[in-house]
Amino acid sequence: MAAPGDAPGAALRGDLLEELLREETHPDVLEALLVALVVRHDARPGAAPGERDGHAARLRSAVLRVGTVLARGPEGGRRLDRRLAELARTVPGFAAYALAWYDEDPTVWRALVGSGGLRTIEDVAASGARTAPAGTPDAERVPSAWHS
Repeated sequence: MAAPGDAPGAALRGDLLEELLREETHPDVLEALLVALVVRHDARPGAAPGERDGHAARLRSAVLRVGTVLARGPEGGRRLDRRLAELARTVPGFAAYALAWYDEDPTVWRALVGSGGLRTIEDVAASGARTAPAGTPDAERVPSAWHS
């Protein structure tokens, strides 16, 4: 789902994402998908500005869709809030994106991001910081959603 590729690959990934979100409800799978999407975006630092902007818009849409499905499940809202805060702390630039998305459409994002997650996102975006998740030896490791 998150592997880099050309335009035809992007279209196929979009179709696969649609199909996955139509049927998948397991929170571990949805969290893993969210992590993969965000980490893939972080792995594209050499992309041209226009290409990166287009990818950021696709990332926003994908995060919103995956988050909406995840939040519908039991404990999904709590898990999503925690995962977004963790991604904000560990993936460079994600906090700034997430805060911009929240500011653009607070009604939509307020339903997905709790006050604790928002506070973390705001703090990380304001400082430009990136910290290692609790219990990990380095800031380069992005924790797997399978081991929440």
